[in-house]
Amino acid sequence: MKIDLRLNTDLKSKLTEYYNILLSKYDFVDMDLLKLMVQITNKTGLQVDVLINRKGVVKDIFVSEKDKVDFTSLEKVDGGLSGLRLIHTVPNGDSNLTALDRVALINYKFDCVCAIGVSVTGMVGAHVGFLNGKDVDIVYVPNVLYINKYGLLERIGTYDRKEKKQPINLFNGYKRQQRAVLVMAEIDKDDDIVTDLKELEGLATTAGILVVNKIWQKRPKPDPKYVIGEGKLDEVARAVKLDGADLVIFDNPLNGSKINNLELALGVKVIDRSMLILDIFATRAATSEGKLQVELAQLKNSLPRLAGLMGTDGRFGGGVGMRGPGETKLELNKRVVLEKIQKLEKQLRTVKRTREINRQSRKYSKKKTVAIVGYTNSGKSTLMNLLTREKLYAKDELFATLDTTTRNLWLDYNKEILLVDTVGFINKLPHEFIDAFSSTLEETKYADILLHVVDISDSHYKKQMQVVDSVLKKIGAKAPVLTVFNKIDLLPGFVEVPGMKKENTVYISAEEGINIEELKQKVLEMIRSK
Repeated sequence: MKIDLRLNTDLKSKLTEYYNILLSKYDFVDMDLLKLMVQITNKTGLQVDVLINRKGVVKDIFVSEKDKVDFTSLEKVDGGLSGLRLIHTVPNGDSNLTALDRVALINYKFDCVCAIGVSVTGMVGAHVGFLNGKDVDIVYVPNVLYINKYGLLERIGTYDRKEKKQPINLFNGYKRQQRAVLVMAEIDKDDDIVTDLKELEGLATTAGILVVNKIWQKRPKPDPKYVIGEGKLDEVARAVKLDGADLVIFDNPLNGSKINNLELALGVKVIDRSMLILDIFATRAATSEGKLQVELAQLKNSLPRLAGLMGTDGRFGGGVGMRGPGETKLELNKRVVLEKIQKLEKQLRTVKRTREINRQSRKYSKKKTVAIVGYTNSGKSTLMNLLTREKLYAKDELFATLDTTTRNLWLDYNKEILLVDTVGFINKLPHEFIDAFSSTLEETKYADILLHVVDISDSHYKKQMQVVDSVLKKIGAKAPVLTVFNKIDLLPGFVEVPGMKKENTVYISAEEGINIEELKQKVLEMIRSK
């Protein structure tokens, strides 16, 4: 029982008299108790929540600010409903169920949640929500004085029988999906909270994670212990509990001590953007080379975080952030990790030599190499499929493909080239990725021409272009670039981008096959001019 300290002694005493008291099991709510709840809300502006079981016993009472009630002490149930109905007042008179009401109904599987609007004139109606499979059914009670005559208890029995037969989980309809709260501290003036969180949500979705909440904070500098302030940390902790999250993902980079501090404070697993990206790489790597590169990147990424990743048995944990090849449990010993890194680097040097031999053999064939580069989800693989009539995996998601693919392409009847599809880039790409994927990225470095595919339908395409240019500069790619503005079919009436050289720019739709011949002609002209 949690009662706000602002409640005076008399009202607190009257309310606590109802705690654990058996009321009529045939009534949805005892009217004397309800009138007391309304009186408290009218006098204090506080919300009163009461939990009643099916025998009519008041099992718990909460008095708090509106929407600030904390049910984390309650146990969640599996199969059927909890046998508890939640009845609460609403200080502002609006009895419509809020998002928090619905979350509480789903997370704790209450028999129902009843919100009773309270104004200066008294009760102004009620809304009662019942779980019905994946949906919430709402019953409106215009006159609360007659709430016991609406047959609400009978409805509970009907819905409970349905729930017991439900083989699916209420969170996503089929099985329990990992649920995450996204967090970002805006430190740099160049940070764009909306864009960065949207991209982070896209990454989480690609990893099969359901985003249930997004929280951000502007700060002059990161908090040395938690990145965000302690007040904002409390908000994250509350969101984790209310939204049933089992993972928190930070857009900001986290070292080992911060991960450890955050996990202790929040009680759930915490990862950052880099760990999430590497996790996606782990699930997407199909070739042995790709798997080696991912494992190397994960291990390099984990080195500065060893303290934060330490579990009770001194081993890496599995799950998001350490899936794929890096999921193998290793003792958290720096020497062991470094030895593993050296072994992987040796294996990748062998792969690198093989790639170099292949490149040399291509030189003898006199075929020019054209590499497709671009921001993730810009349409590179779709373009590759269209040009080469292949059926490579292409989907509207981040990092749909990871492994490099090379195919022959005839530009005209006497000119054949090698077309290379590379992994997509992204903002804040982990430096471990560039190191580990050096052998793959060198395909871009040694290409004769680069096709920089840009999703012109994305409002942030200019920033994405800058990210790709920055990574290409790090790699040392100096080949001539043909900028391919893709997805023009999504922008009816688009205008050409000012400041771009027309001979090095083309506007296409890989999905609809628009201006593809113009693209091939421009590639051919660039090859002949070399």
